[in-house]
Amino acid sequence: MKFGLKFIGLMIAVAISYFLYQSRLGAIPFLVTSVVFFYLGYRLILGPGKNRAEGRPPE
Repeated sequence: MKFGLKFIGLMIAVAISYFLYQSRLGAIPFLVTSVVFFYLGYRLILGPGKNRAEGRPPE
């Protein structure tokens, strides 16, 4: 289910990106993609279940 939702979201993002590139607004999808990849990298480094304020699991 989670994979399916990500796949559908990706397909919608590709369609919107294609439309924006055809309208000469290609910087918008690039900016949004960079924000998404930054968030995914942040979550990967932070790890699941860690306390954001202290960088360690809650007691």
